Amino acid sequence: MTTAFVILHHKTLDVSLSCLDNLLKVAPDSPIVVVDNGSNDGSGEELRRRFSDYKNVVVIINDQNLGFAKGNNVGYKYVKDNFDVDCVVVMNNDVIIKQPDFAEILASYMLENHLYVCGPDIITPEGRHQNPLQREPFSTFRIIKWMLMDCIRLIMLKLHLFEKKILATYTSVSNSYQRQDIDLNGITDCVLHGSCVAYSSDYLSKEDFAFVPVTFLYAEEMILADYCKCKNYRTGVCPTATITHLGGKTIMNGALPREKQIFKTRQVVRSLSKLLKIRLFGY
Repeated sequence: MTTAFVILHHKTLDVSLSCLDNLLKVAPDSPIVVVDNGSNDGSGEELRRRFSDYKNVVVIINDQNLGFAKGNNVGYKYVKDNFDVDCVVVMNNDVIIKQPDFAEILASYMLENHLYVCGPDIITPEGRHQNPLQREPFSTFRIIKWMLMDCIRLIMLKLHLFEKKILATYTSVSNSYQRQDIDLNGITDCVLHGSCVAYSSDYLSKEDFAFVPVTFLYAEEMILADYCKCKNYRTGVCPTATITHLGGKTIMNGALPREKQIFKTRQVVRSLSKLLKIRLFGY
């Protein structure tokens, strides 16, 4: 079985180089498509120059930042149109793969369990496990509550009201989303962590996108889970395929905490509103 990899890059050249160096060691012959998502700082051109001698590495340079879903979809569509593969792994550039047989393990698990979309066991450098992101999709009521609370947080951050308390709360909430150690065997129809998602040949034959292209950033995983449920595409987590997710390397690198949270909160509200619209009116 042949697996292709799609890597989304935005400005962090050293992170992408580390990711590619590791990937080429474990999958030296696999097609690799790197999408420079509107970095406009020369890093995409540098990646293209450094890997120009690799016949299996393609670097696509977007003129503008299309966001997470659409940026990844550029690479996914390129793979679908140009390579004959059984599986596509779409991953962040802050993901490190060290298993020599990672692609074979993941593709075989998807085939054996009739999965359309699958994620590996994602482990942070601190040892936290991130898949599944959610065992079951959030209820519509919980999404509405989340969106309303973030609207309030956004207003307060802009007005510098209770700023320290809000930023501290965000940190603790972010950490609370890390799942506890659980048995991954048999987990299906869950919300997968978006840092590394694999798509089977069945999915490839039916869909022209990896992530539903309705958001700029955030909630892509929840929307994908809803979409898969709507289409009766089975999803799951492969417990024997593992990756390291460095995390926090790709979004607004170098920005101040308040600026980061204003940006993040605004994007979350927009994405959740898209999710609610989809749930109410369909795809």
